[in-house]
Amino acid sequence: MTEATGKNPYTRLLEKAFAEAIPLNAQIELTYRCNHLCSFCYNSPTGAKEMTTPQIFEALRKISEIGVLYLTLTGGEPLCHKDFFAIAQEARRLGMALRIYSNGYLMAEPSVARKIADLNPIEVEISLHGSRPEVHEALTKIKGSFEKTIRGIRNLRELGVKVELKCPITRLNQADVFEIRDLADSLGCHLVFDAVITPKDDGNLDPLSLRPDDEFLRKYWAEWYMDLHHGTLPPRSNHCASDAAEAVCGSGRSGFTLDPYGNIFPCVALRRKAANILEIDSMEEVWRRSPVLVEVRDLAVQARRKLDQHENGPYFTFCMGVAEKQVGGPLDMYPQAEVNARAVRRAYDLIQVGGGSPRKTS
Repeated sequence: MTEATGKNPYTRLLEKAFAEAIPLNAQIELTYRCNHLCSFCYNSPTGAKEMTTPQIFEALRKISEIGVLYLTLTGGEPLCHKDFFAIAQEARRLGMALRIYSNGYLMAEPSVARKIADLNPIEVEISLHGSRPEVHEALTKIKGSFEKTIRGIRNLRELGVKVELKCPITRLNQADVFEIRDLADSLGCHLVFDAVITPKDDGNLDPLSLRPDDEFLRKYWAEWYMDLHHGTLPPRSNHCASDAAEAVCGSGRSGFTLDPYGNIFPCVALRRKAANILEIDSMEEVWRRSPVLVEVRDLAVQARRKLDQHENGPYFTFCMGVAEKQVGGPLDMYPQAEVNARAVRRAYDLIQVGGGSPRKTS
């Protein structure tokens, strides 16, 4: 039911949580192990011992006690954890809705797909890097991974599982984006492109060598975006913050991330350690009083104010984590953000003057 404000109860809940820093979402990186070798992956294993399954169960209890409603299990490849299904079942037992980030490779096995369906996840998000094997596998470095990923997607769809496909755009697949979109349509899946390749969590900038070129980005955000996204306009805010929010994102505000070692971060991108979940009695004290989280929430407000002073301010999707790792500070401007904001502004200018969104033909 939608009230006179035009907002449904769920939207109002999200806005209240954002404004009052109530953590509705959490993400656990179960393991850094993976069955793919993507060179643009941002994970940075330290060699420390990953949490044991009993320790993960302890972490789940503490997460649920603070009121988290939505839990994302990711990695690495989360299904590479030997106790993935026991962990997922425990999360469901504690009352948290479940989302799974995966490459889909192991879901090509029907029995695995069935066990995923039995968890009744909100959705499974699967990475798709190309419309054909030679493009997809140029990025995964695993022969046969395209076929298995597609089979995994089909297995889940046949079982009624909602699947969202995610495609990081790189120099190796930027010429394939329309074909990737068509493949996603044929699979009956919503597709999300990500045009920002990020540094590794330890600050290593090597993945940036694969970022799409600036000319592609200009066309992607302006001429092609609406066609690629079935008429949807380019976003003018981060996915975790509304256009009118006082903060640029929900980092340390609407959710948080745990790495495989139990370290608590404001989000997956901003790797400032607030505490280790195995060393605290409860999340409540950390969430309310951690100097790291308090500072990050303030920085997100500062970032929004700074962007509002920029000529392309209303068109930025700005990530403080990317800024800190790439150029040294969470409020510093990084090249992709500026290129993307200019292009998004151009897209809206084209719409205002009646410009179209022609399909790429070459």
